[in-house]
Amino acid sequence: MRRFLIAAAAFLVAAGFTAPSFAQLSTPRLTPDQAFIRDLSSGGLFEIQAAYIALQKTDNEDVRQFAKKMVEDHGAADAKLKDTLREANIKEPQITIDERRMQELDYLKVADRDFDRQFIQQQRKAHADTVKLLENYIQRGGNEQLKQFATNLLPTIKQHLEMADTLKPKESARR
Repeated sequence: MRRFLIAAAAFLVAAGFTAPSFAQLSTPRLTPDQAFIRDLSSGGLFEIQAAYIALQKTDNEDVRQFAKKMVEDHGAADAKLKDTLREANIKEPQITIDERRMQELDYLKVADRDFDRQFIQQQRKAHADTVKLLENYIQRGGNEQLKQFATNLLPTIKQHLEMADTLKPKESARR
């Protein structure tokens, strides 16, 4: 029996059959450029979805105007990113919202009196994170077209952060 197993193993090796390595079984690794694109796009998608929730739930006109601007600006940034990727011949990675942000969106969907406060807090954090992401890529990124895109986008995201910092929740949010 032992000889049979050794012979079978030798045959499989000779025939080119090998067990897949752990690296082959794990998800494919993203390049630093693709990771930047994924993180930036995921954050933008989160901010747009949160803004749509805000447009449905808030009675605060300042929050409503901010949410409209987020939908408009992040939609435009996404379109520009897609153009940049096409020009740079970079494949866009699959974009999803991470579990933490999905939980934040779920919380916004059920938030009542504290909706504005929670939305504003989430937007401040999301935009601060995006500023850091862009600045890091501008300094260390590998693709010049993406670096230029990040450089052009950074002032808009900083403006969003400043806007989020000035927002104040009102008790008049829908219950």
